[in-house]
Amino acid sequence: MLKNNYHYLVAGLPDLTFEDQKQKIGITEFCHALKQQLYTADYAQVKIALLIYDIKNLVRFLEDPSQDLSEDGNFSSADFQEQISNLSAILPVENILPDYMVNLISYHYKNESGYNSVEYEKKLAEGYYQYVMDTGIPFLRAITDFDYNMKNLLSTVMSTEHNCYNKEILVGNNEFVKFLKKSAGKNLTSNSEFEFLGEILTCSNSNLYSEAERKYDQLRWNFIEDKLVFESFSIEYILGYLMKLQIIERWTPLAPDKGEQILRMMMTGLKEQSKTQLENLLEH
Repeated sequence: MLKNNYHYLVAGLPDLTFEDQKQKIGITEFCHALKQQLYTADYAQVKIALLIYDIKNLVRFLEDPSQDLSEDGNFSSADFQEQISNLSAILPVENILPDYMVNLISYHYKNESGYNSVEYEKKLAEGYYQYVMDTGIPFLRAITDFDYNMKNLLSTVMSTEHNCYNKEILVGNNEFVKFLKKSAGKNLTSNSEFEFLGEILTCSNSNLYSEAERKYDQLRWNFIEDKLVFESFSIEYILGYLMKLQIIERWTPLAPDKGEQILRMMMTGLKEQSKTQLENLLEH
C-alpha cells in the first residue's frame, strides 16, 4: 500500500531525545497543525492516539461535569453532554463517541453501585485496546500492544511482590494476558516468554516511583524508535513523534514562546509542498 509522505512537516520538527527532555512544542498545538496538513485517513490515526486523553477526561466528567478536562483529547465536556442527551433521544441518533465510551456512559447511569473511577478506567482501557486493534494501522497496534503487555506485566510483578496479586487487575484479554492469568503471578522469572522481564523487574525494584516511571518510559521510547528504523516521512514517523512528545510532557514543562516559534516555522515550510505531494492529494 502506497504511503503518504510528509517531507516538509518532518523536516521542520525539532529533534527529540530521551536524555535531553525539553518539550519544545505542545501536544495540542502540534495536533492542530497536523489536522491542517495530514490527509484525512492519516489524521484519523492521530485521533486514535489521542483517545488516551479522552479516557481520563470521560472518567473525570462522570465524576463531576464541572471539572476542567485536558485539551489534548478529541472530545470536550459539551461532546460528552451531547452524547448523554442522545442516549435518551426518542429517535436513533448517531453516536459522537466511540462505542466503548458510549457503553461506559450507559453503564454509569444504570449502575446502582455508584461511581468507581478504577472500574471505569479499566472498562475504557479495555475498550480502547480493542478499538486500536480494530481500527489502528500496524504501527499503532504494535505500540498499543506493547504498552498493555508491559503494564500488565508490571502490575503482575509488583502485586505479586506485595502478596496482593489478583487477575482482575489485568487489562484486556490477549494471549499475553491469558498467560499471566494462568501463571497467577508465579515463577515469572523462569519463563522465557517475557521479553522485557529483566527491565520490568529493574523498574519495580526501584525505591522511587518517579525513577520506576522514568525507566518504563525509556523502554517505551526505545521500542518506538525500533519500530521507526525504516520510517522517515510517513504517518508512522509522525505518530511516533507524537508519542515521544507525550512521554516528554510527563517530565518537563513547555516554554510557550518557543513552541509557537517552532510551529510558525513548521507552517512556513509546509506551504512549500512539492508538486508530487499536491498531485497525491488530488487523487484522494
